[in-house]
Parts: sequence; C-alpha cells; structure tokens
Amino acid sequence: MRLLVLVLALAACRPEPVLNPAKGRARGGTPEVARDLTGNMAQAGTVTTRAGAPLDLGTLWEKQRVVVVFYRGHWCPHCKHQLGELNQHQKELAEREAIVVAISSDTPEDADVIHKKLGLAFEVYSDAELAVITKWGVEDYGKGISLPATFVVEPGGAISYRKVGDKPSDHPSIEELLAAMKR
Repeated sequence: MRLLVLVLALAACRPEPVLNPAKGRARGGTPEVARDLTGNMAQAGTVTTRAGAPLDLGTLWEKQRVVVVFYRGHWCPHCKHQLGELNQHQKELAEREAIVVAISSDTPEDADVIHKKLGLAFEVYSDAELAVITKWGVEDYGKGISLPATFVVEPGGAISYRKVGDKPSDHPSIEELLAAMKR
C-alpha cells in the first residue's frame, strides 16, 4: 500500500510538457513576405507595448545601440533563462551603451506577465500578428511563434551582430553577446 501511495505521489510530481499556446493560431506572416535576411540594416515595424500602445521600433535605434531579442513566448523555459540572464547583466550592457528589447508573438497581457514574473529592467513587446517577426525573417513557420534570435542594432539601424537559432535553447551566451559589442 505504501508503495502504491509513493508511486502515485511521484507520478503526480512529474513536470508537464511546455505547450505553445499559439500553436494552430493563424500566422501573421507568410514565406512570401519581402525581407532582407543578408542585409545589414534593421527592419522597422510596429510592435505593441505591454499597455497596448503601438511602438515604432525604428525610433529605438535612432541614437542608441539596441539588443533586439526575439523569443518564442512567455511559456518557453529557454526564453525565460535568456531573458533572465540579460536582465542580470544590465550593467555590462549599459557600459556598452546598449538597451535590450524583447519581442514575441505573446499578447500584450502575456508580455506583461513575463516582464513582471522575471522582474525585467527592459521592455518586452508583443507582435501577436507576427508582422515584425516575419519581416526580420525569424518566424517559425507553422508554429505561430518566433525562432530564438538575437540582433545588435547600432545607432542608425546597422546590424552589427545576429544569431538566429534553430532550436529553443540556441541563443548566444552573455559572454558572446558582450564580446560582439566591444568598441
């Protein structure tokens, strides 16, 4: 009897799989969208703030360096790890005159949840229609989410660093990112 109780207790403690709430949702972009994946200029576009207001991304890198992180969603453990790591290294990023912004297909409400849950010191934006995600060439087709991707955009919009992952855990280490921003 004790063995049965122990087995049931252990079975109840197993972690549930991480599910993509956007799966099956109609995609905002298509493979036919014109994009420049080899170019060195950041793509402008409009995302939604956590408060629901539109924001023109191009205004962010007019006069400052911006680390643009595309993440899969608030439900992704690898994304939470990356965002948390970036948050812990805000001082080093600021020393390199960089701010961080994160973008996903999450709703503004879900973006607010991850922002508060992780205590992020940088902004998280929603691109629920995948318009910007598609324009940057980082849509994970058929899944309604972004591939993990990190870009460093210099003042004026030139991209000086890019890494687009092919699996959820494929993002640059903080050391790699900081090294890419040495002046």
